[in-house]
Amino acid sequence: MSDLVKLRTLEFLSNYGDKGYIVLRTALDIALDPGIDHRLGDFSFKHLVFRLRRQGINYNPANLIRILEKEYGLIEKTYSSKSQKWWSFIDLEPIRKALLEYSGVEEAEEPRLRLLLIKYKSMEPSRLLNVLRRLSMKDTLNAIDKKVFREIVFEDLDKITSILEEMMAYEDVFSKEIMTLQEIMSLAERIASKVEEGASRTIKRKIEKPLMSNEKEYGEA
Repeated sequence: MSDLVKLRTLEFLSNYGDKGYIVLRTALDIALDPGIDHRLGDFSFKHLVFRLRRQGINYNPANLIRILEKEYGLIEKTYSSKSQKWWSFIDLEPIRKALLEYSGVEEAEEPRLRLLLIKYKSMEPSRLLNVLRRLSMKDTLNAIDKKVFREIVFEDLDKITSILEEMMAYEDVFSKEIMTLQEIMSLAERIASKVEEGASRTIKRKIEKPLMSNEKEYGEA
C-alpha cells in the first residue's frame, strides 16, 4: 500500500510539476504542524490558502485538491460545512518521501533534515517572532524592552543564523521555515536601528540641555 501511494504521488508530481509540489508540500506542512488543531483532519482549505499566500502564491488550489482526492486517491475529505472543509492524507509517510525524492533530497540526507527541523523547533521561532513583532511596533523602547531584545540577540540570533544557513541548502524542503527565520532577522535589524536612534536622541538631549542652561544664564546677565 505504501509503495503504491508513493508511486501515485510521484505520478501526480510528474504531471503537475512545481505547482502541484508546492500545494502538496504546503498541505503536508499543515498536517505536521503541532500548533494546528487536527481533530477535523490533516489540513483545511482555509489553512492551505493562507499558507500559500504567505509564500506569495495567490493560486487557487481547489482544482489540485480535487485531483489529489478524486483522481489519485491520496487524500480524503473528512469534514465539510459552509465555513470550512478538511482533508486527511491516506498515508502520510510515503507522500512525504515522494516529496523529498521529487525535490532531489537523497534518503541518506533525511536524518540530517530531521535534525535541522528539531533545531528549528527548539528555538521556539513563533515565540521569538511574537516578541520581535511587538517590540518593532513600539515607537520607543524602555529599559525592559532593550534587555529582552539584547537577550534575544546574544542568546538566540547566532543559532538562528546558523540554522538559516543550513536550511538554505535545502530551500525546497524548508521554504516555510526559511521565511520565518528571515523575518526574525529582519525584525531584529529594524529593532537594532530603533535602539541606536533612541541612544542618539538621548545623547543629543544631554548635549542640548547644558547649552540651553548657558543661553538662559547669559540672557539673564
